[in-house]
Amino acid sequence: MDDMVDSIELGSRIRKYRQNAGLSQEKLAEMVGVSSQQMQKYESGQTTLNIIKLQKIAKTLKVSVCEFFAQKPVEHVTTTMQEEELLSAFRKVKNIEMRNCLLKLVSNINKRIK
Repeated sequence: MDDMVDSIELGSRIRKYRQNAGLSQEKLAEMVGVSSQQMQKYESGQTTLNIIKLQKIAKTLKVSVCEFFAQKPVEHVTTTMQEEELLSAFRKVKNIEMRNCLLKLVSNINKRIK
């Protein structure tokens, strides 16, 4: 049964995807239709999620429900100081359209360099 994802691990993965999406706990809660206190309980593993809420969270975070149960989630990735600065700056951009523009810009730069 070691391959089972418990409520604490599930909550941790939700938190990771929420942070990657640049959303506050309060904003995700609002988008999913629960209180911020309830979202805090989900993320801490104090409350077990039902499948409907999990699907809503996944859809809001634009990830597959399967991502929450992947057997080998990325635990730690070594990054350079520049990568950390870029990621930090990117996470501060709240507008989805602007984030997509930034991704497109980096992609286009990479295409021109090749």
